[in-house]
Amino acid sequence: MAYADALSAEEIEERLGQLPGWEVEEGRTLQRTYRLAHLPAAIFAVHIAGIQAELNHHSDLTLGYDTLHVAITTHAAGGRLTDKDFGLAARIDAVAPGHGAQ
Repeated sequence: MAYADALSAEEIEERLGQLPGWEVEEGRTLQRTYRLAHLPAAIFAVHIAGIQAELNHHSDLTLGYDTLHVAITTHAAGGRLTDKDFGLAARIDAVAPGHGAQ
């Protein structure tokens, strides 16, 4: 079943080119792992949670000792990638340097 807001493979590749460090898993999940000091990783996760609340679009966050893994998909589009996913990733990337995330 196709969803109107789901991106095509070509659109996904185009948008992915604008987000260095991010990758797409199985055409359904936009993901990235950031490396940073232990405590700042938790603070970065809280900052991302605030962005997600603002956008009403939520990702899966996995906090490790010195990593934060972010996995984004649009469940309402059948678990496919949409503009909302890439918008959230771009917002996360915009604040990452302020947290020392690489």
